[in-house]
Amino acid sequence: MTRRARAAAVGLGLLCLTGVLLPGLRTTEAAWTAGAVTNTTVTAVSTPTTATGATCKPTSALVVGLQKVDLAWSSTLPLADQRVDITKNSATARDTSQITLTGQTGGVYSYAATYDTAKLLGLLNLTDLLGGTYGISIQTGYPNTTWYAPPRTFTLNVILLGLGSTCS
Repeated sequence: MTRRARAAAVGLGLLCLTGVLLPGLRTTEAAWTAGAVTNTTVTAVSTPTTATGATCKPTSALVVGLQKVDLAWSSTLPLADQRVDITKNSATARDTSQITLTGQTGGVYSYAATYDTAKLLGLLNLTDLLGGTYGISIQTGYPNTTWYAPPRTFTLNVILLGLGSTCS
């Protein structure tokens, strides 16, 4: 055997040994087929956009505390794809029943929602006279999907003894 043939045999042996020693390298009997897709329409859509121009305005009465929270925002998506989440002490309530369409200019819709103490889904209670913090998230979603844009969030602070409330 010549020197070149010996070197080729050693190289081939090392190559075979490498295939045996490495667990990820295995043979397969997978069959490959090529098929054609017919009569299919692919439609590109843009992801939902975050609510724009969003505002949060609490109204408080002295000693009685928080009376209501008014929210307003704009979106390019219809009413059915809007939602508001209110969070307090790790409890989250999702509500769409208070959202109303207030106008439309071109392809932009304007929305409003008012949550009084009864409509905050039981999250407000007498302990709020001592103060409390709530998270409010406005989200817009793409029609007929579970896709939602990142929320526009606010923090509602109920001030001690109901002397006022802020939303930022």
